[in-house]
Amino acid sequence: MADSYAAPVPEKAKDASSFLKDCRDKLDAAYNFERENRREAAIDMAFLAGYQWPESIRKERQAAGRPILTINRLPQFVRQVTNDIRQADLAIKVSPVDDQSDPKLAKIYNGLLRQIHYQSNGKYVFGTAAEHQVSCGIGWFRVTTEYADDEVFEQEIKLKVIRNPLSVYCDPAAIEPDRSDAKWMFVTEIIPTETFKQMYPGKSLDGVDPPTDGTGDRLTWLTRDGVRVAEYWCRKPVKKLIGLTGAGETIDLGKIGRNLWPLLGISKTRETTTYEVEQYLISGNDILEGPHKWAGKWIPIIPVIGAETPLETAVVRHGLIRFARDPQQLYNYNRTAAAETLALQPKTPWLVTAKMVKSFKHIWDSIHKTNYPYLPYDPDDAAPGMGPRREPPPQMPAAFVKEAELADGDMKATTGIYDSSLGARSNETSGIAIRNRESQGDTANYHFADNLQRSMWHCGRILIDLIPKIYDTERVVRCLGDDDSEEHYRINQVILGVDGRPVVLNDLSVGRFDVRATIGASYATKRMEAADTLMQYLKADPGAIPLIRDLVAKNFDWPEAETMAKRFKNSIPPGILADPEDPHAPPPPPPPNPLDDPTIRAEVENKIAQAQKTLADAEKVRLEVAAMKGQMMPLPVPPLPPIETVLPPGPSDMGPPPGMPPPGMMPPHPEPDMDQMGGPSDVDADNLGMRPPVAQPTPF
Repeated sequence: MADSYAAPVPEKAKDASSFLKDCRDKLDAAYNFERENRREAAIDMAFLAGYQWPESIRKERQAAGRPILTINRLPQFVRQVTNDIRQADLAIKVSPVDDQSDPKLAKIYNGLLRQIHYQSNGKYVFGTAAEHQVSCGIGWFRVTTEYADDEVFEQEIKLKVIRNPLSVYCDPAAIEPDRSDAKWMFVTEIIPTETFKQMYPGKSLDGVDPPTDGTGDRLTWLTRDGVRVAEYWCRKPVKKLIGLTGAGETIDLGKIGRNLWPLLGISKTRETTTYEVEQYLISGNDILEGPHKWAGKWIPIIPVIGAETPLETAVVRHGLIRFARDPQQLYNYNRTAAAETLALQPKTPWLVTAKMVKSFKHIWDSIHKTNYPYLPYDPDDAAPGMGPRREPPPQMPAAFVKEAELADGDMKATTGIYDSSLGARSNETSGIAIRNRESQGDTANYHFADNLQRSMWHCGRILIDLIPKIYDTERVVRCLGDDDSEEHYRINQVILGVDGRPVVLNDLSVGRFDVRATIGASYATKRMEAADTLMQYLKADPGAIPLIRDLVAKNFDWPEAETMAKRFKNSIPPGILADPEDPHAPPPPPPPNPLDDPTIRAEVENKIAQAQKTLADAEKVRLEVAAMKGQMMPLPVPPLPPIETVLPPGPSDMGPPPGMPPPGMMPPHPEPDMDQMGGPSDVDADNLGMRPPVAQPTPF
């Protein structure tokens, strides 16, 4: 059904007339299909601008001189949603999906996408579309191409905002949320008649429809002082034959003669359907420009949908404030009625007698206009002990105040944004609790950001389809990183390979990529959060400060933070900065010697001194025992090993001290050992951990 919307290319006058009639019929069909949504969207925008009283009531009250108050509460709800989007990092990224899409090529694509976003002021483009989405239910933006300079033929891709969201008319058969399946679209604009004559001399203004003021239900091409100019886009299916070469490359066989197929080693062929997109510029009865062939396969006009509810015969679309309009009108009316009631109440009268004010009548007659510091009067003998007295003022009806409060609550309920999201203080004290309270409104309206993300994803598909067709010559392109750092790459560079055949470096036409659209915290916000997290970590692990202080300084947002980070980085040993997974990285430095720490060295020396004292005491005991038995001669106490051999490599890996054989190879005891013969434990060398004495001949 949708394919029938493809318009024929006009070649003759008769064909041009038929083509224009077909365009007018399509525009009428789109207008009638969306009439109710467009009417409600226009009212939403008017409400947001402050036109909130019905015109008949406004004229009636103005004629009677009655007050008409408009306390516009709606913009704060819209800004609460859209400003979160404006503060976010809106990014379109790609990732390779086949073996020809190497990570370096994906990096170039990501850098180009961010460069396009930067050059086009993408934050403004996406933010404006999101504001229209939240305000009236739909916003639009577009992808276009421009020459890089007035004196070159190289083109660049740009993003543009569509200022009036109601100027776009889409194919009613399109059902995708991003309207990527639309077969045609119109973008219209009313320009002054004199401007039209200057821009398109010789083009006719007659014969389409009679002049009108544009207030009727019919879409018109002419107004009393303007002409509607429409940008018409059509997307036509095209059949083509593709083939698979022996090298695994897919090529369009329609561009190659059949006689060359055997040379390419074509192994498979199949017919596929692709699309061609054309653009025309028309008035109601004339073709002003075109056709212009578009390089991509999608119409480069992208909607950002608010919320849609499908019904049996229509789809109802709305934004954030659609159901807050009635509470806003009630709020205005009750505030106006309360103010009017107070204004119409007379000044509170004074109770006086004629004699009291007779001498000062000129003062009393003007007290409602002038603030006198005192009011003189003459006492009246007929009213002894009494003076002028003022009656209490009348009370304003409490119903007006109560009804205004109810209307205020209804506006918050219909938008899902309550006082906590608007910054009102509560009893939360911790940062996490405050953030959770503020995020409640974000959750209620998350579908707006989600729909914007879907539209950005389709925009990414359009850009990936366009990039190899627009950036198709050898040139140097600037690529931006997530932190706005710049890198320059030469793309589509042809060099001779080792086999003498030409090779294209950084060929943007090879490979396939998946598109990802993200709406997250901006790089500056991430940096501040990282700095805060690092500071919390360093409080728990202060020993890591010498290792990561360059990263901490880099994430702070103050002047010369980058310089501080570089100086700190220069003071870190190269082995710590080396990537352990990099095979070309230098080897890490040896672990530090624990004895370099004065505290540890003193502790080890103290333990060695205690061990020497223990050995000396043991030797003394041994000598006493040997003297009593008369069988042993004094032996010198073996010296302890140097302090440097005490710690490394560790107690479990250390061998016996110098001069002592390994365990299990001790020489036999020269004396009877009671505990080794099953007797009571005695005091000798094996119990004291000493080297047993060498056996000597006895004199007996």
